[in-house]
Amino acid sequence: MHFDITEWKEKEKLALRMVSGASYGSYDQQWSLEPIPLGSRFTFMEEIIFPHGVIGKLISLIAQRISAATVEKMLTKLKALAEA
Repeated sequence: MHFDITEWKEKEKLALRMVSGASYGSYDQQWSLEPIPLGSRFTFMEEIIFPHGVIGKLISLIAQRISAATVEKMLTKLKALAEA
């Protein structure tokens, strides 16, 4: 997939929008990092819209579960790296 960076703040925020490379209707991601009293807060958000009407909505239900599992793995790895 190919993305354009739609927002960038060094050490704070990264936002991306897919421009080509997959058959999604649209795909956006946002990553942010902010200091809090006990350390840092990392926020990850993605929004994927599938084409093909009702079929796309059914596919999105399955994809949501797969994506949630992938994000959980990402967060586990990120936590391990941050605590090392």
